[in-house]
Amino acid sequence: MERRKSLQALITFINLVLSTIHRVVGGYDAPIEFGKFHASLQNLTGHHVCGSAVVSKSHVVTAAHCVLGAEPQYVKVVVGTNNLDKGGLQYNAEAININEGYDGTSRVNDIAIVKITGSFDLQHVTILDLDNNELSEGDPVILTGFGAQEPNGESSRQMYALNLTVFCQETCRYAMRYSKEVVDSMFCTFTQIGQGTCHGDSGGPLIKDNKLVGLVSWGIPCAVGFPDVHTRISHYTEWIKEETKHYLPTQLSRFNL
Repeated sequence: MERRKSLQALITFINLVLSTIHRVVGGYDAPIEFGKFHASLQNLTGHHVCGSAVVSKSHVVTAAHCVLGAEPQYVKVVVGTNNLDKGGLQYNAEAININEGYDGTSRVNDIAIVKITGSFDLQHVTILDLDNNELSEGDPVILTGFGAQEPNGESSRQMYALNLTVFCQETCRYAMRYSKEVVDSMFCTFTQIGQGTCHGDSGGPLIKDNKLVGLVSWGIPCAVGFPDVHTRISHYTEWIKEETKHYLPTQLSRFNL
């Protein structure tokens, strides 16, 4: 009898832990404003593959590994909603521009630009400003994504947001030393076990003070106690501006929370 009670208590504890991890990996329901700058990259069947961020009236930026080898005609860009089953605007991809320095093994320069056919409807879509400032340890950032809520889970139809802090670069390098090298064009986030990125969050934006500071790049999914590693946007602002300069509006759309 005592053994049965102990086993039942253990099962209850495990279920509690798993339910907690399920809840916090994806954070909280993202407000609708986040759906205006975070675009879902999808295949032709409407399955969410990766996140991206609107940076001009015709472009989104995403992780290079998300679109490596992809043909534009098979990519859809959905934006303007925080729930992929409710509303949103769908655009066809016209061109994919992967940073010429991208290395798929090391994930160095893990950034790409997707150009849509036509222009975004700026009444429903927000263009994010790019942050040129270097991030510092402890800086607060917000991650948004449609990623899975648990290891090996399906991507979410509901967008989630998570408040994170920039992690010590040297400590991150040490923590990830057996996976990949964390170079200066990357930065890390970590708060605690059970909070972080998961499958499907790749390419999604991280913002600080309503500006784009990073894109989800790589890590050890899903929030099991290691930092998440992101592409540092400040290293690529000039490249992004050069590639999108003919499509930038005279004044960026803004959002306030």
